[in-house]
Amino acid sequence: MGNILNSQTPKEYKKSKRFLIGSLYLLSFFFLLYCLVSTESTGIVGRAFSAVMLSVFGTASYIIPFVLLWFAVLHFNVSAELRIRINLILSLFIITLVSSFFSLTENLFGGDLYGGGGWIGDSLEKIFIKYLGFNFSVILIAFALIFLVTRIFRVSLSETASSVWRSFVEDIQSWKESRDLKKQEKATIIQNKAKEPKKQEPPVQEKPKIIEAKPQQKISAVSVRGDVPEKQQDKINSTKLEYVLPLLNLLRDCGGFNTVLSEDQLQDRANRLRQTLADFSIDAVVKDIIPGPVITRYDIILAPGVKIQSVLNLTDNISLAMKTSAIRIVPVPEKSAVGIEIPNPKASLVGLKGILETEEFVSSKSLLSLALGTTTDGKGYVTDLAKMPHLLIAGSTGSGKSVGIHSIILSVLYKARPDEVKFMLIDPKRVEMTVYKDLPHLYDPCCIAEDADIITQPKNASASLKRLVTVMEARYEKYAGQMVRNIEDYNNKMAETGGEKDYYIIVIIDELADLMLVASKEIEDSIQRLAQMARAVGIHLILATQRPSINVITGVIKANFPARLSFQTTSYIDSKVILDTVGAEELIGKGDMLFLPPSDARPVRLQGAFVSTKEAEKVVSFIADQEFPRIYEPLVTEVSASAAASATDKANKDLIPALKLILERRRISQDLLKANFGSSARATNILSVLEMKEFISKPEGTNRWEINFEMIQEYLDHNGD
Repeated sequence: MGNILNSQTPKEYKKSKRFLIGSLYLLSFFFLLYCLVSTESTGIVGRAFSAVMLSVFGTASYIIPFVLLWFAVLHFNVSAELRIRINLILSLFIITLVSSFFSLTENLFGGDLYGGGGWIGDSLEKIFIKYLGFNFSVILIAFALIFLVTRIFRVSLSETASSVWRSFVEDIQSWKESRDLKKQEKATIIQNKAKEPKKQEPPVQEKPKIIEAKPQQKISAVSVRGDVPEKQQDKINSTKLEYVLPLLNLLRDCGGFNTVLSEDQLQDRANRLRQTLADFSIDAVVKDIIPGPVITRYDIILAPGVKIQSVLNLTDNISLAMKTSAIRIVPVPEKSAVGIEIPNPKASLVGLKGILETEEFVSSKSLLSLALGTTTDGKGYVTDLAKMPHLLIAGSTGSGKSVGIHSIILSVLYKARPDEVKFMLIDPKRVEMTVYKDLPHLYDPCCIAEDADIITQPKNASASLKRLVTVMEARYEKYAGQMVRNIEDYNNKMAETGGEKDYYIIVIIDELADLMLVASKEIEDSIQRLAQMARAVGIHLILATQRPSINVITGVIKANFPARLSFQTTSYIDSKVILDTVGAEELIGKGDMLFLPPSDARPVRLQGAFVSTKEAEKVVSFIADQEFPRIYEPLVTEVSASAAASATDKANKDLIPALKLILERRRISQDLLKANFGSSARATNILSVLEMKEFISKPEGTNRWEINFEMIQEYLDHNGD
């Protein structure tokens, strides 16, 4: 090895020597660290080294291996020999100061946490405590350690402090520049706004008045519809057949109308509406706010010189600003104002029961009173079909047309007996009116009473309408013979003379378009004849369609139907066809409708009364359970003979099976006959035949049938199979 060193140049020799010394430092690092960490496994030599270091330096001994590691790195690095020596001296100072620090702080941490500072630490501790005291000694040692570490790693404290200070000053300066820039930009924006023409500010006004709907007087279900209503007492006693009008508790109670918007919300929406108009340079003042169950109307007063067309042209803009799907703008002549109808964020349900129990409906004397719904302010709207005298209904799918027809039918059922009003129901779709198949009010001029049913075939509908024209003409001849002008006068005269009164006939066609496709000419001719002349004899038409095109609602039909009812339509063209004006396309659906009375030039906006299918079934079941027979005379002669023969044959055919059923079950009831013979109408007629032939009887004051079993057995012995 000596030969190798002698053959090298002085520079190479120094480099090899540093590498050798660095390797020795590195080996010493691993050896001392192993002795300190795993003392028991290092043998006698390792334990001796560990004991000597801990006794001399204490806990600071753990720094010695890392000092050796640092010197190994310095020797491996090409650096000056002086720097190595200085770092060695500084490292010894660091180890000594750390030993002193551990000796000083040994008592603070209980003496067990550290191994102390060893002999060096304990010796220096006494000197530090004697001359400097504990606190100052700890501070001095801490600063000395920081200084020595920075010197070893060549870190300049002054440059570090200067760099931190410069960074702090630069941050302050940057923040000030950013603040001045924002102030300058804000001043520029204010200056530009000052140069722009100012927008018209909304006029200062008092808060608009909120006009709440006055609560309508309601009659309790007991006083309106008891077991025997007071208003109908004379009528029931004057008839041979007992009948009770349906009870109001059969319908769901939706509660009274409650405004879904608070006063603050209404005022806020009014201010937003006023600001929107001001943004488009329209000077207006909101005068009144009329909240309703579904929409709220804001009556605004326009400034002089402002045209109403300028507001109408802003329909979409106002709708966007008010965050709603559609609005409707209508003039309010009685207030010299413009009404803007805006849908509420949440609609309130309008039930049929709430309208039927109002004083307006209860006090109405007409048997054809219709509870259509509520007005925009929540008041119940009741009208009279007899004064229309016919009604045309249109609306797209899902707009509430079918529910509206149910409300019309139920309104009449709550007013009239089966012998006072008849329904001729035509349902080509076969699904909308099946719930009414058991009503004793059903009527069909082409068949006898017990066979009357809902008409579903277009050809049968055409024949029934044509036969109804004949019924109308026969009534005119009868009225002429009695020298009366209309059905009201005829019924009044019959009441005085004791004759039989005529009943009203309401024809309801649920889908007119389906009939017009099959037999448009025959259907249109019959509807035209009936619409022109049938009012006086008590026949009224209600036509409904979801396709209000000119092919379905022809000019001839429209001319004879002054009363129109439109639910939401798909386009303004359909709205013009049904109402002769736009507006129906802006409705929001779900019963929202426009009703055009025959005497008004402008339609009224209503919210249709909701009635579910289950409610209709309850009412029909209540009526059917009373076993009121279907009775009406066939006015057409060619029907009478065949119908009478058919009725006799059918009654005789069902009589013997019914008698055998009575003997088998030892009882009789409407439900029993219905379960075995298929329909309520057929069961009712069988009961009538049994009672007429005295097989059964119902004693006065009771509601139970008494059965003459001996008479039944005798009849079966002679006539049974």
